[in-house]
Amino acid sequence: MSRLAENLALLLLDDETGKSTVDLGRRHRAVGSAVLLDLVRAGRLTIPATSDSEPRVQIVGSGSTGDAALDAALAKLSDSPKVGWAAENAGHEAWKPLLELLAEDGAIRLEEQRVLGVIKVKTWPAADPTRERAVRDAIAAALQGGRPDEETAVLITILHGIGQVPGAGDPAVKARAEEIAKTAAASGPLKDAFHGLDTLPAFILFAAS
Repeated sequence: MSRLAENLALLLLDDETGKSTVDLGRRHRAVGSAVLLDLVRAGRLTIPATSDSEPRVQIVGSGSTGDAALDAALAKLSDSPKVGWAAENAGHEAWKPLLELLAEDGAIRLEEQRVLGVIKVKTWPAADPTRERAVRDAIAAALQGGRPDEETAVLITILHGIGQVPGAGDPAVKARAEEIAKTAAASGPLKDAFHGLDTLPAFILFAAS
């Protein structure tokens, strides 16, 4: 299930306008990083340690994952690309399916309008804020000194990597986010997925810049 990527997508959507709050490049790399981790957790992807300057992803198994967003990403990663390229392209391929999954879940809704009466534009404003509120509350608690669970720590790490941590204008909040990011990279799901590549969060998020 693309739970991590779905929750990140929620955080990167403006609740009222239904548009992305970050530019496409940062969004693709951030969401793609979450998608790669979801695939690792699903047992469908590995990123072996290597002496090369940049490792490659490796697909495990075949067939559908049962998740439209993860399947879209897997189809793009079939040639074992380098991890930076994989993150950016996974994020690009999975974005629309992620929004559709969130709409099915009732968290957001699809709105369509035409610009100049010709160009159709889709937006995804908030519908039921319950899920996003729970994610934001967990992030806020961690940034205020609480101990984050694995998913919250990874979300904070990715948000920190793209400069989107809530309240990071406060030096104390920014310092706490940096602390969580360093811990997440040194242990837990990031370390487990990427076999100790301690440069990971920034490496994935910006390798394809």
